[in-house]
Amino acid sequence: MTSNPGRVTLIGALVTFALFATVLMMMRPLMAIDETRYLTVAWEMWQGGSKFVPHLNGEIYSHKPPLLFWLVNLAWMAFGQSEWAARLVAPAFGLLSVYLVARLARALWPDAPERGGLAALILATSGMFLLYGSTTMFDTMLSAATLIGMLSIWALRGGLRLGPVIGMGVALALGVLAKGPVILVHVMPAALLMPLWAAREGRVRLAGWYGRIALAFVIALALVLIWLGPAVILGGAEYREQILWKQSAGRMVESFAHGRPVWFFIALLPLYLWPWGWSRAGLAALKPSRLWADPGTRMVSIWAIAALIAFSLISGKQAHYLLPEMPALALLLSGMVPTAEPRMRALRLAWLLPGLGVVIAAAAVPFGAFPDLPTGTGSWLFWIVGVVILALAALIVLRAHAGWRAEAWVAPLSLVAIEAMVWPILWPIYDPVPLGALLAAHSQHGVATTDTGYAGQFSYAGRLVEPVQVLGNSADLGRWMAAHPGGIVLAPGALPDVSGLGQIAERHFRQRDWRIYQVALPANPSPNAAPQETPAPSAAQ
Repeated sequence: MTSNPGRVTLIGALVTFALFATVLMMMRPLMAIDETRYLTVAWEMWQGGSKFVPHLNGEIYSHKPPLLFWLVNLAWMAFGQSEWAARLVAPAFGLLSVYLVARLARALWPDAPERGGLAALILATSGMFLLYGSTTMFDTMLSAATLIGMLSIWALRGGLRLGPVIGMGVALALGVLAKGPVILVHVMPAALLMPLWAAREGRVRLAGWYGRIALAFVIALALVLIWLGPAVILGGAEYREQILWKQSAGRMVESFAHGRPVWFFIALLPLYLWPWGWSRAGLAALKPSRLWADPGTRMVSIWAIAALIAFSLISGKQAHYLLPEMPALALLLSGMVPTAEPRMRALRLAWLLPGLGVVIAAAAVPFGAFPDLPTGTGSWLFWIVGVVILALAALIVLRAHAGWRAEAWVAPLSLVAIEAMVWPILWPIYDPVPLGALLAAHSQHGVATTDTGYAGQFSYAGRLVEPVQVLGNSADLGRWMAAHPGGIVLAPGALPDVSGLGQIAERHFRQRDWRIYQVALPANPSPNAAPQETPAPSAAQ
C-alpha cells in the first residue's frame, strides 16, 4: 500500500504546533484583560454560577457565548482546577485546525496529496496563528468551526447527502457557540457564491444547493437553541437584547470598541503572511492567476478575500479577527514550489526581522530607553538567550536546502526568542497572580475596588469566591466601608486620605501602581465578629 506523502509532514506539523504553543503559553503569565477575564467567567461558572448565562464579577456577561467556559469547566472536572488545564483548551482547537486544514487540502486537491501535509505545516508554523493559537481566546475554536464548514461545503457538491448538510449545520452551531453569529462572515460567502468557484461540469442546481444550505441553517438553529432558549429566558430582557442584537449585529453596524480604519487589515497582511509569504515562492503562489486556477483554489480565495473585505468594512477590528482565514492562506501557499538557490539564501534572513527588532528594543531596556520598564542586570541573561535562539534560527534558515524546511523554523524559534527576551518584563509587570493572592489573603470581610473598569483581572488569579464590588464614587466607598469593617479596597493608584482606611500593600501591574487598603475594625467589635487579620507587609517593604 502506497503511503500518503504528506502524512509525515502532517505529523510533524501537529507535533510542532503542540510543542511550541505549549512552550509559548508557559513562558508568559495569564494575560489581562482578555485571558484573565475569560478564565474569571469560567471560574464563576465553576463556583456555582449559571451554566446557561455566563457571569463576570457577579454581573451577566453577554459579550461571548458559553462554549469556551463550558470546556474550561470540563477540563477542570477531568484534570483538577489547574490554570494550565484551562489554558490548554483553546490551543487544542488550534491543533484540531492544523489537522482539519490537511483534510481540506486533500479533499480540494486529491491529485496532490503532499499539499495536505504542507498546508498543515504552514498553518502550524505561521507566526500569527501560533501566537494567538497559544492564548485563551475564541478564535481557534472559530477557525476549527470554519474549517468544518468548508469541508462540508466542498462535500455538498456530491449530491443530496445528509452527512455534509449535518456537518455544515454543526459547523455553524459550533461557531455561534464559540463566538456568535460572526461565523456567518467566515463561512457563508463560499457557500452562497458556489456558482463562481465550482467547475461547470460539477455545478449543482441552484435550487438544490441553496435548499441544502437552508437545511443546514435549520440544523444549526436547532442546536443553538438548546443553549439560547433557556439562556434568553433565564437572562432576562437585558440579556436578550445584548446577546441577540448588540453583541452580534450591532457590533457590525457600529463598533462599541476596537474602532480601526478601513485599511487596518491590509496593513497587517505582512504579519499574516509571516514567514511563508515572505519568500519568492510564497508570493508566486498568491498571484491572481494562481488564485483562480481551479475550483478548490477559487473556493479558498473567495473564503479569504470575502472575509478580508467584510471585516475591513466592519468598524471594530482586532488582529485576531482574521485568524479563521489563516487556514485559507495556508491552503493557498501550499501550492508553492520550494526554491533554495544558494545566491538567494541570504535574503531569507529578512524572515527574522520581527525577532531582530525585539533584540534591539530589549538591548535598550537596561540603558533606560523605556523608563517604565525594569532594568535589572538579569535582563541581559534573557536577552542573550533570545539572541542565541535567533542565531540558531538564522543558521537553520541559511543552511536548509529546501525553502519550506527553512521557513518552518522561523516563527516558532523567533516567538520563543521574543518571549525569552521580554521575560523580565512580562512576569514582574503582567502577572496577575501576586496581586490576586494578596486579595485572597485578605478577602474574609469582602473585597471592593475603585477601578470602574474592573474586568475580573485578579478574581481568577486569586481564586476569589465572591465578586469584587465596584465602587463608582466616594459615597459608594463610604457606604461600603460602613457595611464591611475589615474589608479591603483595591485601587489603581493612591486614594485620598480616608478615615478608617489604611494601606496595607502595593503592587505594580500593567503600568499602574495598585494599592490595597483595609477598612479598620470597630474599636469594640461584637462577640460574633471575626478577628482582624494581621495586615500583610507592603510589597515595597
